[in-house]
Amino acid sequence: MISWHTSKTDNTLVSELCYLSESDTRPAASNMAPRNWQLSPETLLYKLTSEQLYDSGGYGVWHQNGRPLAGGGWHRLSWHPDIVLQGSRSYTLPGCDIKYLQSELWYQQYSEARLSGAKVILGSFNYYNRKMVSQAIKINDPRNHKRSYCENGQWYREPDIKILPLRTLDHSVNIHHTEQWIVYHVIDWDFYDEFLDICKNNDFGR
Repeated sequence: MISWHTSKTDNTLVSELCYLSESDTRPAASNMAPRNWQLSPETLLYKLTSEQLYDSGGYGVWHQNGRPLAGGGWHRLSWHPDIVLQGSRSYTLPGCDIKYLQSELWYQQYSEARLSGAKVILGSFNYYNRKMVSQAIKINDPRNHKRSYCENGQWYREPDIKILPLRTLDHSVNIHHTEQWIVYHVIDWDFYDEFLDICKNNDFGR
């Protein structure tokens, strides 16, 4: 199951996930460092607690029998409340089913953000995992699934298996002073042109 966390909740599960990541040598684990996080703005615990980044959304932890297995968060961009970034500080413990766990976290983040009134949903990828952009688009394209259908604004690959149609840009953008490749999903098409102008002008670095 998934529990949601902000700076105001009991974040024991988040801390446990961070400590469990300490032996992981993969790049994503570096942002989970649980020690001296107060001095490390890039870490999850700093962003959750000191920066209060997820107070405008939430950091979800997938846990089973009380043990955290994976996490990922969503939040509004501070300078534009209509745009939500999800998949923030996504992490899955080694040996766990990363595709299943992160998929469940991703779609739950989308549901929460949509209910909150978001107009565009973003997912971003660093240089080392930018190849996942094309994979994410392919997996979530209804045209690639013969049994796909849309119900109440939510696409399904087949009954009970959600997908989220995505687009991308032909260039990277700067988010929080870091080069990122993005995928996005438009909820409110009246906002689309303004969103493309933001991307064109690379205004994410505000």
